[in-house]
Amino acid sequence: MGGRVRTGRLMAIARAARPWLALSLDAKVVGAVATLNWVLLFDRHRVVQITADAPLWQLFPGLWGAAWLLACGLLAVSYPIRDHALGERFLTRDRVMHLAGIVFVFVIVPAIAMIVLRATGKPYTFVHDGAIMIEEAARKLLLGMDPYVADYLDTPLFYWPMINNPALYHLTYFPLPFLLTLPFVAVFDRVGMFWDERLLYVPAYLASLAVLPALIPPGPRAAARRLALVALVGLNPQLFPFVAEGKNDAFVLFFIFTGLALLQREHRTLGTLAITVAAASKLHAGVLLPFVAVYLLRRDGVHSVGGAARALWRYGWPSAVLLLATFGPFLANDLRAFYDDVVAYNAGGAAWSYPISGMGFAAILLGLGVIQYAQQDFPFWILQAAASVPLAIVALRALWVRPTLPTLLGGYAVTLLGFLFFARYFHGNYLGFITAVASPALFLVPLRIQLGRLRAPEPAFAPAPAAALGARALVAETGVLDAGTAGPEASLPGD
Repeated sequence: MGGRVRTGRLMAIARAARPWLALSLDAKVVGAVATLNWVLLFDRHRVVQITADAPLWQLFPGLWGAAWLLACGLLAVSYPIRDHALGERFLTRDRVMHLAGIVFVFVIVPAIAMIVLRATGKPYTFVHDGAIMIEEAARKLLLGMDPYVADYLDTPLFYWPMINNPALYHLTYFPLPFLLTLPFVAVFDRVGMFWDERLLYVPAYLASLAVLPALIPPGPRAAARRLALVALVGLNPQLFPFVAEGKNDAFVLFFIFTGLALLQREHRTLGTLAITVAAASKLHAGVLLPFVAVYLLRRDGVHSVGGAARALWRYGWPSAVLLLATFGPFLANDLRAFYDDVVAYNAGGAAWSYPISGMGFAAILLGLGVIQYAQQDFPFWILQAAASVPLAIVALRALWVRPTLPTLLGGYAVTLLGFLFFARYFHGNYLGFITAVASPALFLVPLRIQLGRLRAPEPAFAPAPAAALGARALVAETGVLDAGTAGPEASLPGD
């Protein structure tokens, strides 16, 4: 009797799941991710507002908050409903417009609201302190001051809702963000307009989503894969709320995704330069550079140290110039101040270090009493090295054997996770960043295309002349054949 009941329940579950299983890939991903975020909007998705964090819906007065939640919910659940009801009549154009509407209502509307509320209120409200730091660092530089030497006691950061904020004495960011911000601040301040760093970050977020489809090779169901990837990154629950708040993750992701798309198309110098722009903006992206180097060397079929040096210089000299131009002046002016702000403050060892916080290993040690107080110094760098170096070695070795973008992204994401989780702090947006850069690997399934005797990918990567490697890269990564090359229609596993 019990067996029959269990069998009946399983059959009922199977019948109930049948409509969901029949949905397209993009409908499953968009519906699941958007609906999950809609539920989280009621309380879990919080951003800094006036004096404390509060749910996003509280940005809107009165019934407008409820109306915004309702709009988010309707957009989230109606995508899979339309897919189920219309099937192929739910055209790609309509799917793109629907997903764009979800992104606009979930992300752009709150971002605009926070920008307006800040511009019409106090400059230290409705914004993350990191955005204020970048804006004020640009202003310090315009005044002829070294942003890494100056303090920020005379800026809106002083009033930001955090008692004894150590950021008042430390600029923890790399130079490129405030260097890129400098002309905007100069112009806006001169004409008497209010500059908000999100005027740079929000377009970068949208641009990063626009670049993502270029990473997916053409083939059957490519449109569904592209839409699913955009939804997975754009509605990442540990990422998109911070776009509205003013964190710079989306800005960095734009250059990473752009660089990957360029590398995928064999634009190696430009691709390396784009990723270096990301690395000059945030340490997270700096961890990607060794993976890019191995990827390029292996794609080139380099056999010697001299050949490796020549290849890296050929593709990397503009990146070297960029790093020298952005970091050089500040290192030369006051190396100690730069080290204190960027390294010691974050790792511990500064006169006033960043407090242990977040959800990483450091927070566990603090909760267990191994570390007595949040400002206490602790050699986290030993833990970071013990975790990330072995992971990097394994990942780079795997990339050497199989130099594909999925291998590169997977190895980079795992290494970055090991490096950041054992750092002094590990915030939610760090997890969002890691999962965002790993997301394309889920959809970059190498195409199996027969080109005479050339098959991509092979079980293992064997050194070959650069021209052959370039052809193999173009086929395996983009699915695009050289002009005049004939071959059977590409197919993706599972399609």
